[in-house]
Amino acid sequence: MILHYWKIAWRTIRRHTTASVINILGLSIGIAACLLIYLYVHHELSYDAYHSNADRIARVTTIVHSQGTDLNLAGSSRLLAPTLVRDFPEVRSAVRIEYADIVIRQGTEVFSTENFYYSEPSIFSIFSFSFIEGSAAGALLAPHTIVLTRSTARKYFGAQPALGRTLVCNGQNYRITGIVEDLPSQSDLPIHALLAIDYSTVTRWTDDGFDTYTFILFRQKPDLRRFNARIAGMGTKYIEPEMDKEQNTGYHFQFESEALTDVHFSKGKYGDTSKGNRAFNRVFSALAVFILLIALLNYINLATARATERGKEVGVRKVIGARPVQLVRQFLGESSLLVAIAWLVAIGLAELGIPLLNRVLSTQLSFSGWTALLFLLLLFPLTVLLAGGYPAFVLSRFRPIVALKNSLMGQAKGVSLRKVLTVVQFVIALAMLAGTVIFYKQMQYIAHKDLGVDREQVVCMPLPTDSISRAGAPAFFEALRREAGIRGVTVGSGLPTEGFSMGSTTVRSNGKEKQFMCNYFLIDPQFLPLLHIPLVAGRNFSDSFPTDKKGGVLVNEAFVKAVGWGDPLGLSIKGGFSLENGKVVGVVKNFFWRSLHNAVEPMVMLYGTDPPMQVLVKTTAGEIPRLKQLWKSYIPSRPLAYYFMDENFNEQYKTDRVSLFLFDAFTGLAIFISCLGLYGLVSLITVQRAKEIGIRKVLGATLSQLVLLLSKDQVRLIGVASCIALPLAAIGASRWLSSYAYHTSINVWMFVLPVGVLLLLALMVTGYRIVRAALRNPVENLRSE
Repeated sequence: MILHYWKIAWRTIRRHTTASVINILGLSIGIAACLLIYLYVHHELSYDAYHSNADRIARVTTIVHSQGTDLNLAGSSRLLAPTLVRDFPEVRSAVRIEYADIVIRQGTEVFSTENFYYSEPSIFSIFSFSFIEGSAAGALLAPHTIVLTRSTARKYFGAQPALGRTLVCNGQNYRITGIVEDLPSQSDLPIHALLAIDYSTVTRWTDDGFDTYTFILFRQKPDLRRFNARIAGMGTKYIEPEMDKEQNTGYHFQFESEALTDVHFSKGKYGDTSKGNRAFNRVFSALAVFILLIALLNYINLATARATERGKEVGVRKVIGARPVQLVRQFLGESSLLVAIAWLVAIGLAELGIPLLNRVLSTQLSFSGWTALLFLLLLFPLTVLLAGGYPAFVLSRFRPIVALKNSLMGQAKGVSLRKVLTVVQFVIALAMLAGTVIFYKQMQYIAHKDLGVDREQVVCMPLPTDSISRAGAPAFFEALRREAGIRGVTVGSGLPTEGFSMGSTTVRSNGKEKQFMCNYFLIDPQFLPLLHIPLVAGRNFSDSFPTDKKGGVLVNEAFVKAVGWGDPLGLSIKGGFSLENGKVVGVVKNFFWRSLHNAVEPMVMLYGTDPPMQVLVKTTAGEIPRLKQLWKSYIPSRPLAYYFMDENFNEQYKTDRVSLFLFDAFTGLAIFISCLGLYGLVSLITVQRAKEIGIRKVLGATLSQLVLLLSKDQVRLIGVASCIALPLAAIGASRWLSSYAYHTSINVWMFVLPVGVLLLLALMVTGYRIVRAALRNPVENLRSE
């Protein structure tokens, strides 16, 4: 029977080619977009879920509370991991992971590395690593041992076995005790190599910078809220007594755990890896539903509009004894063929789009795994039922006498339904188009916002930390200053390129002492002129004032406002980097060193170049070869790592730019599908109203009157859709913009423009069919069957 239904369906497709192509194309594009969004969202939500113990692993982070400010750290003290295992029976094991700044030497060549970490043997009992060479039982047990991933081993040893061989890391021989498979792209911590580290000498909680990632494995699936309440007092018990001995009072340390699968979406923690965005996942999931809904509404709209053409067929079938359920099965069977064709086209389109999506997102999306197959198996029958269910129900309900008399044309109920469906499509398309305009406007605001600092043509070169390499740094700086192609050089630590340091700060304001955590930069007198950062009060650092190196302080406007000072010049500050009695010598205008998602925070600048951590050079890209030559001459033990400051800053908006690209692309698809359906609907309407058009022409109607008659409904529907879509878009845009500390304002034109664009597109798409119908010879329209 199904073959019979499909044969009838195939004949219908061939008889109504235009309508069938519109249905198949609209459905296939909608399904393809839905599949691509599903792959992306599923990829984001599956971070670190591949670990066999994922539901029992958590990361423990640190919150430092002080007067008026809280500091969230992704890391913790090195002593936290063993203490958790000792004090809490529900914790089975713990592991510490630290970033390792490693340079590899092979013969005369040196290589910089990425994603190398120090860790300990327990990492293999907590996380899932697949060993190719060696085993977890013998990995990282001895000092100066290392475990490599497959791709890292291939980079340094080619196709030769690497187990047992030696790799020179920072001048020290490390023996390779294991080779593991590369981690999936859904790894929040992309590990390329693990180096053994000895934690046995650590005795104090405050001896490190809280930059160690701590992960714990529970004996059974935990209640993290209850566990967080249990570990809340650890800071008071262990850390604060040490702080009190150092006379750093007023701070409270709190530890907090988060599930491993939530770490990828963790926000606002210093020292963390790049993170995903749950809000964007929700937005794109909604986009997938909306785009598929538009495609399905198109199908339903066109199918119900064409129902009158099949009225006599339904009447004849009912007269000869067909029951409604048989008719429903027939029309569902016909829909299943058309939907099946659309699915085949959609899968082909999705396969073509996956490589582009992978390039844009830097992912490895593919239709692999049982979840993708299950999604396909569930979505196919759902689309068949949603697309074919209502039209089949409508057709099966036709009364034989009415159908055989051809009295179905223009029934009010059918017309009203089509108008409602069209309005829903326009609401979705308009809301998405308005969102695109506001998204683009915010990106333009970011691009043209005065950031208070000139980052153009500034090259940043991080300096090595080992004493041997650092010995050549002073001569390197002098050589840079002598170069004709270099317009400025500044040296410091914690500059607004490689991050910044946080330090305890104590001031007096309004007769009261105030203590809080603050950002610290160590700079030299050339820093402000090179980056064109203006002073609003006082002076810059100068070698003419010997006291500047010992106690001179520059603060920003946000600092002055936060502490409540009137005239800050000459006032005292006690803070980080052994600053005992600092004096404010100048106030700089607020400038951004973080993205516009964040407000400008209080900041302290100290005169400090020993030891230097970065050097900034004002030059052009053409001078890079010369910089490499100078670096190799003075610091030959390390490869030069450099980047342009503006590019580094703009990387903070990578997620925003990718989201804008995806939003634009899928909004374009949604509008295309809507216009495609509108074209098909207008084509059917002009055919159904052909005799009316002919009579009006005979009675003297002009071309403009006929065009207005046939197009005014579309304009009216867009007007109704605007009244619904634009307030929804305004609410959504306001919530999204609130994620930025600084954002563009919402203007009326941001909503007028989408309406105008959609109206223009609708009139352009339908204009051809309307004008063609209006110009047709009325005799042909009035000729009877």
